[in-house]
Amino acid sequence: MNDDGIVHGALRRSGRRSPIPRPSLITALACVLALLGMCVFLPASARADDQPGSEPSYQTLNELSGKRFAYVNGSVYYQNVEEKIEGTERDFYPSLAECVAAVEAGKEDAAVQLSYCCQLAVNRRPGTVALLPEPVANVSEGFFFPKGSELTAKFNDLIKRFGNEGTLAKLEKKWVVADESGKTLPNQDWEAPNGTLKFATSGVIEPFSYVGEGGVAKGYDVELALLIARELGYHLEISTIPMDSIFAAVSSGKADFGGTLTQTPERSAACDFSYTVMPTTISVIVESKDGAARDESLFASLSSSFRKTFIEESRWKLILSGLGVTVLISVCAGSFGLLLGYVTVLARRSGIRWVGKLVDGYQALMGGIPLVVVLMVLYYVVFGSLNVAGEIVAIIAFTLAFGSTAGSTMWTAVDGIDIIQEETGLALGYTRKAVFHKIIFPQARQQFTPQLMGQFVSLVKDTAIVGYIAVQDLTRAGDLIRARTMDAFFPLISIALVYFLFCRLLAWLLRKVAANLDVTNHPRKIEGVVEQ
Repeated sequence: MNDDGIVHGALRRSGRRSPIPRPSLITALACVLALLGMCVFLPASARADDQPGSEPSYQTLNELSGKRFAYVNGSVYYQNVEEKIEGTERDFYPSLAECVAAVEAGKEDAAVQLSYCCQLAVNRRPGTVALLPEPVANVSEGFFFPKGSELTAKFNDLIKRFGNEGTLAKLEKKWVVADESGKTLPNQDWEAPNGTLKFATSGVIEPFSYVGEGGVAKGYDVELALLIARELGYHLEISTIPMDSIFAAVSSGKADFGGTLTQTPERSAACDFSYTVMPTTISVIVESKDGAARDESLFASLSSSFRKTFIEESRWKLILSGLGVTVLISVCAGSFGLLLGYVTVLARRSGIRWVGKLVDGYQALMGGIPLVVVLMVLYYVVFGSLNVAGEIVAIIAFTLAFGSTAGSTMWTAVDGIDIIQEETGLALGYTRKAVFHKIIFPQARQQFTPQLMGQFVSLVKDTAIVGYIAVQDLTRAGDLIRARTMDAFFPLISIALVYFLFCRLLAWLLRKVAANLDVTNHPRKIEGVVEQ
């Protein structure tokens, strides 16, 4: 049953209330928790991380002629690949984890990324994928800035100095090794007379930038940016943004500079790049000759995935924090959107022609533009030069969206009430305002409440797009975890399960609210009549 159906079920005219919560929901929740609990304590007969490396199914780049390649969104490495290999096709994915999963599933023949990232991915997915022996090309990575930024020259001076002093080599050695114990960041306890620099990074390209324990952004880029900020007398404000949104963040002023990227002529025309901070190569991940075979049981595999997704580095806190952001945006946008929808109904009833046209235009605009576009336009254009938190912008965007649908739903119900009832109220001496609030709106409310409940549950699920504007919600938390573990399946299922349980709980709460609003569920008392 869909969400609308769940809500509609609460408004049955029989007056009898079904048991809440439903036994099926309790049973499903108990089974899920039992399964996940078993996964925690079941020993893994063969941990995937301990398996030896596998032999790649291809040995040279020429063998990949005419094959499908997977790239991370915002990547330009396809230019290097297509210069060397003829007839290739390209597809783009949110992170390297999805690229690797596509190769494992046979949807793609190869995945392309920087060599350090590829090696980490292969180490975490042994037995299924392997590294092609032949690299694609040598590339140079550097920080990037808005065109004409005075920071470029300052960064270049320090990068050159760090290179001569051996600092860059030490950072490379520190962040590329597998041991996590030494991968710590300096505390920002220094004086910052020049204020704060805003640094935008993807958070999904280890070892350059990733999210570690406690949801803290870490990596080679992050530490180097901190060291430079300290030398320049700044503190550093770090935000993780999807790769394809970082350019918009920097160019709009939401960030002062972005994490290291490969310099190309097209990118150089749009922004300024620093000196190279880490020379590296572009590598290719292909399926291993072993295929997807693994020497571990199903429960051992689940146990390993559960530990990586929730237990290691306390990643459950990242999910819990993301859920809190999702709830905050949903509740605020739902409340303000409901009020905005009510205001549009009053505006339509005002009888002022231009006001009605304005409401029509607003609802047509919100209905004709994808919400993700509205979100990004508000963040990068409307509030581009203002220091407004991404959560606030998300609340504004979803308020506008929900207010449009809620207002349209309310007006349809209000407009459907027979005009005779309003005329009768006026004839009895009520004002037009009193007729609306005492006669028209209460009746319309019984009709539009179920639809609004369902639309609000849909609003919660729609908030999954807020990661595009540097908001770390539930879905974005899953993205960061997948990029870290290179497991595209279990984190996705876990996030889907959290959404499902939260939406079921929300639907139950809304059914309770709807039942209390339904006048047919309350006994009517008549003055002068004594109940027997």
